[in-house]
Amino acid sequence: MTRTSCGARGGGVRRRTTRARWRRSTAALICAALVATACTPGGDDEQAKGGAVDGAAVEAVAKGLPDDPAQAAEQLVADILSDDADRSAAATAELLRRSGHAIVSAKGPVVAVPDQLAMVDAPVYAELVPILARATRAGDRYSVEEFATLLTSVGLTEKDPTFAQLTAAIGNWAKEPGDHPIFVTAAAGVRALAAHRQQVLFPGADPASVFLDPLQTTLLLGHATSRFGEVNPGAKPQALGRPGLVDRLLGGGVAHADPAGPCGEFAAIFASPSDPAGKAHADFLKGELKDRLSKEFLTEGGKEVFDKANEAWGKAGAAASAILLMLGARLDLTADKSSTHFKHRAGTRDEHVTLTATALFDAGIALDKLECYALAGVDIPKPGPMKGMTIKWASEQPLLGTYQEGGNQLLKAVSADSAKLTRGSKTGDDGKATLEVKPPVEDPAGEGEEMKGKAIFIAKMDKESFPFELGDAYAFLSNAVGFGIGKTFDLLKEVLVKAGLPAQAITIEVKYHGADIVLAQGSSEVNLLLAKLMDVHVDLVSCTGVAGPFKGTAGYAGAESSGMLQAAGAVTGVNVPKGFAGQDNEISVMTNDRQGPNPFFIMKGEGGAQFLDGVLRFYPFLSTQFEVLADYRVGRPVGDVEILLGGSSFPFSDLSWPIVRVQEDPRCPKVKYSYDGL
Repeated sequence: MTRTSCGARGGGVRRRTTRARWRRSTAALICAALVATACTPGGDDEQAKGGAVDGAAVEAVAKGLPDDPAQAAEQLVADILSDDADRSAAATAELLRRSGHAIVSAKGPVVAVPDQLAMVDAPVYAELVPILARATRAGDRYSVEEFATLLTSVGLTEKDPTFAQLTAAIGNWAKEPGDHPIFVTAAAGVRALAAHRQQVLFPGADPASVFLDPLQTTLLLGHATSRFGEVNPGAKPQALGRPGLVDRLLGGGVAHADPAGPCGEFAAIFASPSDPAGKAHADFLKGELKDRLSKEFLTEGGKEVFDKANEAWGKAGAAASAILLMLGARLDLTADKSSTHFKHRAGTRDEHVTLTATALFDAGIALDKLECYALAGVDIPKPGPMKGMTIKWASEQPLLGTYQEGGNQLLKAVSADSAKLTRGSKTGDDGKATLEVKPPVEDPAGEGEEMKGKAIFIAKMDKESFPFELGDAYAFLSNAVGFGIGKTFDLLKEVLVKAGLPAQAITIEVKYHGADIVLAQGSSEVNLLLAKLMDVHVDLVSCTGVAGPFKGTAGYAGAESSGMLQAAGAVTGVNVPKGFAGQDNEISVMTNDRQGPNPFFIMKGEGGAQFLDGVLRFYPFLSTQFEVLADYRVGRPVGDVEILLGGSSFPFSDLSWPIVRVQEDPRCPKVKYSYDGL
């Protein structure tokens, strides 16, 4: 059930995607944005100005959800990633609420309350929920390495956790019987968001292909750093007590612009407002992410990394809200075409692709200033293009030089833009920066099969090019509970510069003629008890990559009977020939595009018995090793081929060989690629 606390139920959260500056260092969860059914004193008219998510929408998305918290989280994730922006924002809010994040209005009132247990240090601005939903749907991303750096920056760890430690903790989080529903919900939500991208967060995953979206980052940062308190829905609004010395120095505790007014209402949701974290029962805390992280670090002898975890409470909370606000700084990445082809002659530009990154602040909050909680006193930036931002460019694409001689990439920057890939490019008055890329030239043009590849380009606002002026207005700021935030603000700036900004990616399809040559070759003898099979072999080639077809021959050169068999024949008077003729069969194998194994038939034995078969297996990753073939060609392994005897692997002879990608083979067309001078 969704609990709302508003003057007029059904009022909406003003959506706002902002990121400007922040002010308090205290409890606002890390990238979070939670249950979004906001009501503010301004009522419906004020909500309408901000494009709000209303309470009715959040309650509607919660209706009919399964009782099982993991299944409910998975259904909410499907709604979050849907094309319906309003439903997506409402589902984001409900997932955050069920995960333990209270939703608060920038003007103070608590909009939505978690069930039973809530994060003391991680209330989420209702006005920022639509921004969080939008950025998640848009594919904004943080690498796992960046998230590890963020944990260190906020003071949770003394050194960055490894990729294996973090993914192991996330993969095993909240899977034990009796774990509290808020932990089960958050963990299931994080894993479901990854699954929708066909990613699995586990230590064996490829770090280059696995990332965290803003909603995952919000959930993980909040659960890794916040304290928890037991919820008392009937409590009257009260302010948290004045922070102690440690909190004042380190930024802990929730900041309120006016503890006696509406900004004090957050404290009242807890059973013990003066000490909310002290009231949580031990049973409520079963399944905490912090415990799982600790277990992973303990296996590495790293218990000390949590010694200063209390420093992370306020710092991480304020950083989370600030990062959410920063999601208002949008980076849209577009291309003038989604598909291109290798050039058939040098000097043309028709095949070029121009990528455009547009940086703008997309303000949606009908406020000039945030008045309560972690960012109290922060001025909301004005909407519009962001001039002078540095855009960093990168690409992920196959190395074409491993296919045929010449061009090393499907697309590379034109000469005039080559420096942009190393130094970045500045946005102009319109907030735009461009990168022009070109494919190589085919020689001879149009020779061979037409194939397809994908080039992924990534644009990111440089983390050193911070989008807002920092520090000027904050050096003298202090909040109503009595301590200045200048030092805290400097810490937040450091954290956010290290965390950086999420990236945007775009995929360009690239067609080309030529050959992607993959060989499956090998031969060996097989010694049986009564005979020896000579030169059991396979020789297959695909000119169109691992998808095939693989064509060639397989068989054996002949067989020799053993001395034992010859002697037995002499004793019994049976004429046993010394040799048997071999046999080769023509083979054609279509693979199921890297999903293996891919079996193929070679030949039957006497009487139709199963004799020789083969199987192709392909790696799910690109090997960095090299194989030298018998004819001294060098190839890069992409899998292995094995010949089976009687349907099984033969343990006494090596009948398995690497499948390799090479640059040329006489059975495939030879094409060279080169870049023109443009």
